[in-house]
Amino acid sequence: MTLELRDICLRYSKKIVLDNLTLTFAGGQIHALLGENGAGKSTTANIICGELRPDKGDLLLDGKPQSFRSPKDAIQKGISYVHQRPLLADYITVKENLLLGLKKEQKERLLPQSKKWLPEIKLNSLVKDYGADTRFFIALTSALIKSPELLILDEPSALLDDKQRTFLFENLRALAKDGMNIIIITHNYDEAQKYCDTIDFLEDGRLVKDYAPLEHTLSVEELNKQKQTASDSEDFNIMGITVQKGKITLVRGLAEDGLDQLEKKLIGLRALRQAQGPQWLNDKKLGIIPTDRKFTGSNPNLTIEQMLTSALKIPESQKADLALQMIKNSGVNIEAWEKCFCLSGGMLQKLMLEREFYDNPDFLILCNPLQGLDVETCKKICLRIHKAAQNGAYILILSYGAFPSEYSDIKYRLSNGHLEAM
Repeated sequence: MTLELRDICLRYSKKIVLDNLTLTFAGGQIHALLGENGAGKSTTANIICGELRPDKGDLLLDGKPQSFRSPKDAIQKGISYVHQRPLLADYITVKENLLLGLKKEQKERLLPQSKKWLPEIKLNSLVKDYGADTRFFIALTSALIKSPELLILDEPSALLDDKQRTFLFENLRALAKDGMNIIIITHNYDEAQKYCDTIDFLEDGRLVKDYAPLEHTLSVEELNKQKQTASDSEDFNIMGITVQKGKITLVRGLAEDGLDQLEKKLIGLRALRQAQGPQWLNDKKLGIIPTDRKFTGSNPNLTIEQMLTSALKIPESQKADLALQMIKNSGVNIEAWEKCFCLSGGMLQKLMLEREFYDNPDFLILCNPLQGLDVETCKKICLRIHKAAQNGAYILILSYGAFPSEYSDIKYRLSNGHLEAM
């Protein structure tokens, strides 16, 4: 199946999400769609799978125009979409999740696909007992049982280890060889070069010819000019991690290594401070950026103003002006009265950074702070983090790997639940 997008346009309020986007994805190949969050990748995928309808433009399958009113229409045409964090039913079994929505003739494919993609998983076990990596493979298996001709995967390897990543792409290559059209939405330029047949780059809803990955453009020269940090250095140990005043501590790992569990405990410090938390925490201003921006750091139904200011201890009369100032500082093109569901992941990340850096917190816990940000914004955020350290803040960063280790003073690696100094 060949997919064509012709002059696709979509606009939200003041933001043009897709601007006359024209793309072709041929069958029997693995295609990469690269770009930072907010570039339009997920929106493109949502249009292809029927979750969104464009303002104008055409979608064609094997040269025939299509109009999808819902994801069900796309599925009937042989299109399946696996989200990065798929919505599965936690309190039913793996098998029951796989059976959801299947037609009678599709059920016979459940066991063969499960043996191939979930070889070590007990089908009668509950989904809640598995981590993000296994949940991804459960969702992928569910999609493949339907025998799609076009498969879309959103950041499929983001939470996988090296062995799982190799297993995934070797088997995707076999599917493509058999004729399947596979589209990978990713930030990982090196991975796209290694595994994909074509690469297209999106920026602000448009195709771009040149792409500069983050690690090739970040420079530590500006940071070396301001390496002096707070002179009255203090340190403490938190969950086995040494955090020092005026320095940046980085912990790298994957979700299945325990990074998600560590994040949950650290985010719980905010509640501890309000109760009987340790003295060092009680007298400090705390800023936290969680990995889950949409529901832990925000809520889709909040207005932008509410998301930015509701937790701040300032007079109600000042909140509207402060929200406008944060929006301006972030460079996000949005109105304060609009809802958070209008934001892309990158836009929400920028606004949350403005919120958590407000009032110069003494202690910053930043979980994947660069996720979804374009290269220039990443550079600015790295400089901002270092400036906060220079001004005496305690900074702890958890990262799946996107945060450059050379920007850090103290480094740890979390592997299989064990913390090791780097």
